[in-house]
Amino acid sequence: LLARLAQQIHERTVDAKDLIGRMNTEMRSRKMSSGKTVGVRWLLADGLDDEQRAVCGLLDADASRLNPDSLARMRGHFAAQIKTARARHRELPYRELLAQVLDYRRWRQFVFQMVSPEGTEEKLTRARHSRLSGGEQSVSLHLPLFAAAHAMLNSAHQHAPRLLALDEAFAGVDDTGRGELMGLAAQFDLDLFMTGYDLWAAQAGVRAAAHYDLAHSPIEHTVSALLLVWDGAQLLADEAGDLSAALGSPGTRRTITAAA
Repeated sequence: LLARLAQQIHERTVDAKDLIGRMNTEMRSRKMSSGKTVGVRWLLADGLDDEQRAVCGLLDADASRLNPDSLARMRGHFAAQIKTARARHRELPYRELLAQVLDYRRWRQFVFQMVSPEGTEEKLTRARHSRLSGGEQSVSLHLPLFAAAHAMLNSAHQHAPRLLALDEAFAGVDDTGRGELMGLAAQFDLDLFMTGYDLWAAQAGVRAAAHYDLAHSPIEHTVSALLLVWDGAQLLADEAGDLSAALGSPGTRRTITAAA
């Protein structure tokens, strides 16, 4: 049972490392306008003690390579961890307690690096992030998100939508920064579904985007919606309904008629 458990943790750790490795490659290949980029690694957490680090090292190996001494060390370690957890959380069901103790994700942490145009790397801490320009701050925050979505969506069917939803997208980011982020999303071939105030995907790096501009009338107590389409060169308003038809809209929106 312990060998099977070790093998499952090993396989999931390997899969996670592969995914993060692909994220790192994608992130480093996308540079900011300043020439900088961001990298990511998945390292053992700083708070682990020596015994926890040793057991993590054992779990990095395939279970078939573990000898009896290694299995005994793992058994003793997890037994002690379970005993400690039960003493701290007596109210937890045993299944939840086991899931907590064996959650391999808690044993590691994400570490980001800021990579200069010359290739030198510096750990991207909160303090280092605060010294970046506004645009660089936004890109360094969104780049891991876009890279993670890209890596996960690559496992889907090649014709499947690559949808990523963002609420209040790019709030507080200036027009230059928004343009860079839109271009970055286009590089990752993501289909963004966004809401936001005064948000327009009408930048040169965006091939096409449909917008709905909503206007509220406090007098009529209604909200009107105008479709505008960016075709890569200009923003077109759907004043006659032709664009809606071209996009395959079912035409089921309700229109308020005047009272008799």
